[in-house]
Amino acid sequence: MPVLLKVKNLKVHFETYEEYIYAVNGISYTLNSGETIGIVGESGCGKTVSIMSLLRLIDMPPGKIVSGTAIFEGKDLLSIPQKELQKIRGNKIGVIFQDPMTAFNQVMTIGDQLIEGLIEHKGMSKKKALEEAKRLLDIVGIANPRERLRDYPFQFSGGMRQRVMIAIGLICQPKIIIADEPTTALDVTIQAQIIDLIKQIREEFGTSIIWVTHDLGVVAGIADKVMVIYGGYIIEEAPVDMLYNNPKHPYTRGLLASLPKIEGNDRKRLDYISGQPPYLNKLPKGCPFEPRCSYRIEKCAQENPMLTIRNIEGNHRVACWLGLE
Repeated sequence: MPVLLKVKNLKVHFETYEEYIYAVNGISYTLNSGETIGIVGESGCGKTVSIMSLLRLIDMPPGKIVSGTAIFEGKDLLSIPQKELQKIRGNKIGVIFQDPMTAFNQVMTIGDQLIEGLIEHKGMSKKKALEEAKRLLDIVGIANPRERLRDYPFQFSGGMRQRVMIAIGLICQPKIIIADEPTTALDVTIQAQIIDLIKQIREEFGTSIIWVTHDLGVVAGIADKVMVIYGGYIIEEAPVDMLYNNPKHPYTRGLLASLPKIEGNDRKRLDYISGQPPYLNKLPKGCPFEPRCSYRIEKCAQENPMLTIRNIEGNHRVACWLGLE
């Protein structure tokens, strides 16, 4: 499959009057055409910052893209002028935000918010744009779409707002959709419906997806490839089946072990990872997971292994000094 997006050595930091935060510390990956990448990790590990900075959707200042490139269609998203980026953002790269209630403008109708992109990027008339908006609402499962175009965000339930947010992300038929924890605030039944909808849209439109979540169960059902982020670093990357069947990094193993099991009748306490995630006001000398790792050796505290240290079975990369065979 052709490479659609190539991110290399992305570093994003935040500087305030009080301290310097190392949020993202040199991550690299590729997204192929039609592929879905899942990005997982604990809250505060750098997931959202790593993807929102691609479209420069973080506040700058205090945020700052320190280094890196993000090549899309021959252009570096991190360095092109804002006017050029605005032609891509919402048009060729769509975004589904985490909280659909705060992401909407509460004093504009859903219809007006849907057609903005079509009028701006595609040059459509308002009448034609409304017809396209109605079609998209129908695709994402909104009943009576023509009438609902006149409604405001507060008139929709949480699940319906998320469906509308997906329609806004799709309205210009982008090549990439960035989905930032789009099912976090929804109950499990609605989560399943949203995931099925995304799968259907991917098959119909051939859209590539970057799906950010802390829910490993969601990733298992939708992703082709998974990247595990910890302390602003990618610490493991593999095809989804390979990662779930044979996790190599102690942190990934800990995450998977903490999932509740439904097989059998045995009742036991859930496993957990002891300790706390790192506070990113300074870069670690060694592996960022070393203080919490039960497998650690002396070298782990002295030198960060980074992701390139081991290449397992071709497509499986892990940043760990130990083989954990």
